[in-house]
Amino acid sequence: MKTYYYKNEQESTFHHKNKKGKDTENITINVNCGKDKRDRRTPAFRALKETNQPLEAGQSSKITFEDEQYDIGNIYNAGNSTLVPRESGIYYVAGSFTFTPNMNVPYRTRADIVVNGISVQVDNDYWDELSFLNVVNVSAVLELQAGDLVEIFGQSSTDGTILSDVEEPGLAFSSNFEAFKVS
Repeated sequence: MKTYYYKNEQESTFHHKNKKGKDTENITINVNCGKDKRDRRTPAFRALKETNQPLEAGQSSKITFEDEQYDIGNIYNAGNSTLVPRESGIYYVAGSFTFTPNMNVPYRTRADIVVNGISVQVDNDYWDELSFLNVVNVSAVLELQAGDLVEIFGQSSTDGTILSDVEEPGLAFSSNFEAFKVS
């Protein structure tokens, strides 16, 4: 019996007998389809909000996402929280933030995807449940050009705070920005 080991995969077994009818020894095969070629991984990134950020009522504010989890293709700048595609194409872009109001009143929150200073996708939530956090999400499939500046902005009808991302069981503070190239 031959056992083939592919790099980074579990073993797969192939039954074959040589002309003498005996099993041959194990063979190791390394497959690298992209050797000496351009990196063909899909451009993608995900960044989390690392610090709380005040949000003033009635003011549209850029939301910062400082904690870069990964950045394939070097398309995200954590220093200014901006996606800058290196290749033109179709991209899935999403952003979310957890908002807590300073006062216990009904309020409206809004999240925008902004491309080159223009809002291209908006989610507008009205929150009437008092003393609860609100997670606002916005997403879109967009045709972007290489060099476009893509950012996430937030707004609320009352003063409050955008909370940092917390990924712990039982807590749902989701404040993140992510994108990947579709085609």
